[in-house]
Amino acid sequence: MRHTLWQSFQYAGRGLQAAFWSQRTMRIHILLAAAVILAVVWLDLSVGETALLVVVTAGVLAAELFNTAVEAIVDLEVGDNHHALAGRAKDLSAAAVLVMAAGAAIVGLLVLAPPVMVAFGFGRLDALAAGRAGVLAAILALAAVTMRRAGDRSGPGAP
Repeated sequence: MRHTLWQSFQYAGRGLQAAFWSQRTMRIHILLAAAVILAVVWLDLSVGETALLVVVTAGVLAAELFNTAVEAIVDLEVGDNHHALAGRAKDLSAAAVLVMAAGAAIVGLLVLAPPVMVAFGFGRLDALAAGRAGVLAAILALAAVTMRRAGDRSGPGAP
């Protein structure tokens, strides 16, 4: 059955709405996307910087939507029967979101930290150093959280 273009947009809108209301992390990602939009407007960033932030932000939202879809399909298939491969599929899908979000956070720090620091009265070189320090801190924090979370599992595919 063929759908009109308008119907396709309606289906996509229903998917976005379902993800927003059912996924706490989607709401968090949308809140952060709104913060990025405000920062872009406030800082009057270049077209290239803005485009980069739009691409990584959209990537995070798309990854979260794929993750939600994978979880729904896995839950539909296995129901209440827990299976190691189902858990692995869900873990891998969630890991994809984590990787994309971490990359977006690093891009956000690299692009936004220097102009934010300058806007608050720091010199350009101080702002660049602060941006680099922020990226390093974010990478270290992500590594620590990931290693801590990995230790919480009893083994591969554990629920």
